Amino acid sequence: MEYVNESLTGSEKVVMQGRFHWIYMIGAALWIVIGVGLCAGIIIGGVVWDVRSGMSAAYPNLPDHLFWRGWEAVVVKSGGYMAIIRDMHVILRVSAFLVLVLGIALFGHMLMVRATTEIAVTSHRLVLKEGIVSRNVDEMSVDRIESVHVIQSILGRIFNFGTVMVRGMGIGEIVLPPLADPIAFRNALEKARQLHERSKK
Repeated sequence: MEYVNESLTGSEKVVMQGRFHWIYMIGAALWIVIGVGLCAGIIIGGVVWDVRSGMSAAYPNLPDHLFWRGWEAVVVKSGGYMAIIRDMHVILRVSAFLVLVLGIALFGHMLMVRATTEIAVTSHRLVLKEGIVSRNVDEMSVDRIESVHVIQSILGRIFNFGTVMVRGMGIGEIVLPPLADPIAFRNALEKARQLHERSKK
C-alpha cells in the first residue's frame, strides 16, 4: 500500500484494501506443476522411445513375458537412465528445459503481479496501481462512479472471490483483478461515496 498511502491527501483515509484471493496463488503454483509435469513427460517419453528402440534392435522377437527383463538389459547396457537422458536427442532435452523454465517464469510473473498491485478504496477515490518500473495507475473519484458490477463464477461464489467492474460517468471503467470478498469491496465503494457526500456538506 506504499503508493496509496503516499498519495493520500488532507482528510482522505483508506476505507478498504483489496486483496488477491488465495486461489490466485494456487493458479500461480499450477504453472510450476504444469512445467514440471511437461518436462517429466518429455523426458520419460524420450527414455521410453530410446529403450523400446534398443529392445527392438537387440531382441526383435522377445516374448511378452520377458519384456521387463529385456527392458532392464537395455537400460544396463546403455549405462543407466541418466546416461540415456544424457544421450537423448538435443531437441528433446532443450524442449524439456524450456517448458520447465516457462512454468517457472509464469509462476514468477504472477507473484510479481500480486506483489506490485495495490487496490484500495479511499474516502475520495478508487485506486488500482500496477507495476514498479513501468507503473500504471487507474483512479476514479467516488462521486464519478456510475455502477459497480461483481462477476462471480460458481467457484467464485463457493470460495468467495470474483471480479469487480467499476464504471464511471463518461470516463470508462476500471476492471479489478479477482478479489477476495468482492461483495465487501463493492460495499466499501458505497461507503466511500457516502463519506464523500458527507464531507461536501
